[in-house]
Amino acid sequence: MYAVKQLLRATRKSAQLAKQLEEIVDDEMWKQQLALYLEDIHRQYQLWQYIHYLLAGAYEESGEEKTVKAPVAVLVHALCFNELEKGMLCQKAREKLSGAAQKAADRALQQAIQYSRLFFTMMQTQLVPQIER
Repeated sequence: MYAVKQLLRATRKSAQLAKQLEEIVDDEMWKQQLALYLEDIHRQYQLWQYIHYLLAGAYEESGEEKTVKAPVAVLVHALCFNELEKGMLCQKAREKLSGAAQKAADRALQQAIQYSRLFFTMMQTQLVPQIER
């Protein structure tokens, strides 16, 4: 159950970072990708809340994490890292879950890999012009 709590925390953090990035990014393609990401992350959070409820008999209390304004590059780095962390947490959770919950962990792992690639690509797009200067 600890892995599920960690997944809930990481998913909340991802949503916060993505919302903050969506507010400051100018590129329309990035905005569309972030909107889709936020929809997926909301569904993931609801799913992990439900799994937590099934395991513990109660929903996980979500505390508000302190948000700090950050530039685009920092937010993209943080999102990329957070997706990799979620992938590792999905693997841990998968070992302790069974049935539909285990399949949910597998799907969340696939999404974490997919989105870590997306954020890595965004990071490259952001940093390559800076490096080439």
